[in-house]
Amino acid sequence: MPLPHDDEFLTLQTALAGEYSLQRELGRGGMGIVYLARDVQLDRDVAIKTLPSALATEVARARFLREARTAAGLSHPHIVPIHRVGEAGGIVYFVMGYVEGETLGERLRTRGPLPPADAARVLREVAWALAYAHGRGIVHRDVKPDNILLEASSGRALVTDFGIAHGATHAGPSTDPGMLMGTAHFMSPEQAGSMAIDGRSDIYALGVVGYLAVSGRLPFETSNLPALLVRQATDRPPSVMHVAPGLPSALGQTIDRCLERDPARRFQDGESVAAALAPARDTRPALPTALRAWLAARNPLLVPYMGWSAVFGTMTVVNLIAWVTGNRPDGPADIVLLAAIASLPLFPIVGYHLNQARLQFKTGHTLSDLRTALGIARRERNETDALLRSSPEGAAQRLLRVATIASASWLAVTFGLVLAEVLSESNNGTLLFLAPLLSTMVLGAVSNALDVQFIPGRVREWWQTGIRERLWTSRAGTWLAKQLGAPDRSRAVGGGVFRATEAALGVAAGELFAALPQAFREQLHEVPATLTALEAQAADARAELDLVSTLAVSGTDDAALLSDRRQAAAARLARSVAALEAIRLDLLRLHAGESNVAPLTTLIEAARAVGDDVSRLAEARREVDDALLYQLTPT
Repeated sequence: MPLPHDDEFLTLQTALAGEYSLQRELGRGGMGIVYLARDVQLDRDVAIKTLPSALATEVARARFLREARTAAGLSHPHIVPIHRVGEAGGIVYFVMGYVEGETLGERLRTRGPLPPADAARVLREVAWALAYAHGRGIVHRDVKPDNILLEASSGRALVTDFGIAHGATHAGPSTDPGMLMGTAHFMSPEQAGSMAIDGRSDIYALGVVGYLAVSGRLPFETSNLPALLVRQATDRPPSVMHVAPGLPSALGQTIDRCLERDPARRFQDGESVAAALAPARDTRPALPTALRAWLAARNPLLVPYMGWSAVFGTMTVVNLIAWVTGNRPDGPADIVLLAAIASLPLFPIVGYHLNQARLQFKTGHTLSDLRTALGIARRERNETDALLRSSPEGAAQRLLRVATIASASWLAVTFGLVLAEVLSESNNGTLLFLAPLLSTMVLGAVSNALDVQFIPGRVREWWQTGIRERLWTSRAGTWLAKQLGAPDRSRAVGGGVFRATEAALGVAAGELFAALPQAFREQLHEVPATLTALEAQAADARAELDLVSTLAVSGTDDAALLSDRRQAAAARLARSVAALEAIRLDLLRLHAGESNVAPLTTLIEAARAVGDDVSRLAEARREVDDALLYQLTPT
């Protein structure tokens, strides 16, 4: 957009020279013009809103300054901050934070309705902002998509334009006599009727915003203003569930309740709206199809590769035994060569996983998305194992395992003696060789049928993890993801929606931390490690909740014990998630212009204490489980 060169622009630039450098016009509306400018002293972009001289009547000037003073008294992560109010060359103006991004209105006009999860998040953040303003006696009165900014870097929603806001500290009626204040389609029936209003009027407007955001339609679509006002005052809008089929019921019911004609039937404050839109902690969102396909993908040559490694691995072991027994003096060279040949399939297998991940990165998924998907798959695997192993092992199974291991050891010793030429079929007879072989085969078959476990749980978990999970959860995986072009933010359809609350909060806080100036990052260098620890603790607590639910279904555990475990895990999860949310909000405050890092430092210390407490509880839980398992195991 070319620079404007009208007299007003030049007058303002001349008056603000040395402090602000005006760059271009961002937009204009009925109450002013907004310019992008550079704060010369603080070296940051800001937005400057001015009242055009053509509109600068005494009433308009008073209303314009009222907006500035009203908004300047609000400090909230989801409200655009006001830095300065002034007058230059006869032009009144105020300087506010510049939000790189677009308005919700622009987003809806260019790309259509929001996905339900995004809509719920935006509505929740706006509800928080309105709750904060209402708590200070301020009613916005013009909540609409064009007054909600979406920050490009973080995705957060910020409320702006308090031009017609009304507060208890302002003299005069809430609506100018004979003048309809607000935007007609988003006004509550009481506001359209020039009646007394409170914060519940903004709740109605938020409901209209939500209705439009998820369906692309307004609750009442009429051709003229009088008809619209009549319908708002007399009709109940059609449920958003009818115009947006498939909408999650919690989101649809929240929007419908916001649109109740009677203010007493609406949510009574923004906090209630935000609580209704909070993601349910006990539900597990489904993985996107692309990530489910990625988890299910198997290398088509995996079986031949495993056969190759098995053959050459066996040859390596045989040569190693022969070398140890003194039958192959030149064995080391052969052993190293055979081991190298046995490991060759590792390279094409890793290459396969690199290519599979590269395809996911091309679709817009991040490394964090892949790690979250792997975590979900691991949790489901652990739940399945827990259900299968919920019954204590019986004495017969333990005896069968000992017999099978003894028989296999007998077979191995016999095989070793044959290799050492101590035993031979001609001297010792065929039965000496067939007995351990047949015994091991029969006992192994019976053990397999009775699901006797020979591999310790930790070893089995290590084996089931596989190359893919080890690769993408390692530091090497982080480096490789960058080389393969992994995006920093998820751009895939449904990306990030499947994350649990703690993972979503951790990712959001991590992105906010990464976007801070270097000086802040150095002062708060413990934030990434703290976030990782809290995420892990919350994930462990959630896994415990899932495990308890699985055991409850199986009916093999004591109900009272399961209830205690569920309550303890829920408390650990709540504390960890609360700590993550507190850190994220303080990081948002730093982005909003605050410079004091002391509150965040205090939060990190508190989070560390929460982590220690959670770790102690988890350790105590494991000790109790071990004791109970010992008591339940037959002797």
